[in-house]
Amino acid sequence: MPSRNVTMLTIANRASLVDGSPGVEIYPDLAPAAGEHVIKKHRYSAFFSTDLDLILREWGIKSVVVSGTTTENCCHATARDAMFHNYKVAFLSDATGTFDYPDVGCGAMSAQEVHKATLTILAFSTAHVMTSDEFASLVLQSAKVTKAA
Repeated sequence: MPSRNVTMLTIANRASLVDGSPGVEIYPDLAPAAGEHVIKKHRYSAFFSTDLDLILREWGIKSVVVSGTTTENCCHATARDAMFHNYKVAFLSDATGTFDYPDVGCGAMSAQEVHKATLTILAFSTAHVMTSDEFASLVLQSAKVTKAA
């Protein structure tokens, strides 16, 4: 692992992205309500070594909506695992994000390039890539159909 990649070294040394390290707290505006499940991730995918699949199946949920950071790591891994577990996957293009990648021997990539490449790959193979507004519109349409039935 190149020493110039400080982010990956920090993760590899377990100095970040683990319980008790800075930045792992739930953002207060998104705090779960009493009784809601909290899934503690152990790797990039929210499905890997967690009870997420069990909980979703228990509730009869058949679709997963992916948002968060980073587009190409945690979000991509979660979307792929959701698809592998036979969930329908909505990937919110404007509710996921990433960062600029420095040149570590293969050339640098801007956040915009990384984001676009990941969305293109996901749309081709894994998920329904859409904006938050497009998703909200689908939810409203579904609610009207359900209410009419």
